[in-house]
Amino acid sequence: MQGGYSLAHIAAGIAVVALIVLGAGFYAIYQELASLRSQVEGLNTRYEEISESLENVQGAFESSRGDIESIASSLESIQDRVSSIEERLGSTATQSDLDAVARELASLSQQLEDLQARIQALEESGAERGERLDQLAMALQDLQARLASLEERVDEVYSSLYFPVTVVDGTGTPVVILERPERIVSMAPSATEALYYIGALDRVVGVDQYSDFPPELNEAKEAGDVAVIGGYWNPSIEAILSLEPDLVVGVSSVPSHIQARKVLAAYGIPVILLPYSSLEDIRESLIMAGKATGEVVSAYKAAVEFDMAVAAAGILLEGLEPVETAVIVWPNPLFVVGGGTWEHEIIEAAGGVNVYGDTQGWPQVSYESLLEKDPDVIILMGDHGEGGVTVEGFMEALESQLGDAAWEIDAVASGRIYILLDEYNDSFARPSPRTVLSMFVMAAVIHPEAFDMQPDSLPSEVSPGTLDILALLEGRLPGEVLEFLGGALG
Repeated sequence: MQGGYSLAHIAAGIAVVALIVLGAGFYAIYQELASLRSQVEGLNTRYEEISESLENVQGAFESSRGDIESIASSLESIQDRVSSIEERLGSTATQSDLDAVARELASLSQQLEDLQARIQALEESGAERGERLDQLAMALQDLQARLASLEERVDEVYSSLYFPVTVVDGTGTPVVILERPERIVSMAPSATEALYYIGALDRVVGVDQYSDFPPELNEAKEAGDVAVIGGYWNPSIEAILSLEPDLVVGVSSVPSHIQARKVLAAYGIPVILLPYSSLEDIRESLIMAGKATGEVVSAYKAAVEFDMAVAAAGILLEGLEPVETAVIVWPNPLFVVGGGTWEHEIIEAAGGVNVYGDTQGWPQVSYESLLEKDPDVIILMGDHGEGGVTVEGFMEALESQLGDAAWEIDAVASGRIYILLDEYNDSFARPSPRTVLSMFVMAAVIHPEAFDMQPDSLPSEVSPGTLDILALLEGRLPGEVLEFLGGALG
């Protein structure tokens, strides 16, 4: 039919419409299936995330449980050792036996501190405390109390049974001490500080004029409870005798201290002279002073803490390239830190290379030698209250001696010249346990990159007021080491 639609056309149209409808339906179904597939994939991903989270939780739980069992095992071992010490202490017959007990107590005390830190870390990590962790915390407290009691007993036994005692001092001289000293005189700041660290400061009745640590010592001096017996280089024999001491402590390399021993020997007063040439000597001086005063356990504990702090510096600076460093003891005439000294070891431990390490002691050198050595860092020691030592003054002296050639020294050209002041200088200059504080200060000056600093951000005058070393070390060192360093600041 012309101009109209045939039945075939209509049928074809219906078929097309049907196909379109079916296609749309299939497309809708496809979209729905795709949506469902996406949802399923999302659920699978979520399931995997939940599974991983559960595995992490389970892993943390297993790790926590493993830590708890490890702590329990350690505590059980320490309990056995403490019980053994308690038995041995009742039958200790020789001084060497008692020394061994004291060393073991110091070691156990440190181990308990470590375990206490681990228990605290578990609590802070959100680990479920539970009955088991409570039991361990109580067991640890019990062991700490037993150790404290044992330490007191060791000191009591040492005082009652092992005086008179013979102590071989830093000069190799055997010194006989008849009874536990109750009136002690110190002729050197480092000796005073050693007595403080071993817990014998309360028996000190006289000190040299430069002894000013810990802070309570200054209060005692002002109150007249502790007398001043003269200078470090020239102690007054008369002042010492007037205090009627039963022990005098000095330093092995000071001629006037050696002479004082000869004079005081005529009055029956024992004098021990502590060694001080190295970090090991500082450690040994603690043990010597501990044996001489009856504070044996405290001395070994102080030695352990000192060793830990020294070791921590090595770990902190591990892998860093050593920096050539010169330390100036006095600028005009020029004296420097040489080898064979505790300061030399501090420089090396702080990540430096002492450019004068091929000399010995504290030699006088020429300004020309600084030009030859060409250090990357120059550090001045403070003036110990004498006045006049400054970075500016040193530069003036350097330029007056070397002229423009002074600027050829790397440390001068880069502006890396510093001066240690106040507690930082004292801790470096005195061979006592405090010296480890200066090790970390030196490390910050020599290797500022280890503390996320740039050299130009360092102050030229380095003191607790301009460089907070404890803040820089926060999070980088164990808590017990930070506590030890904080104590060194007073």
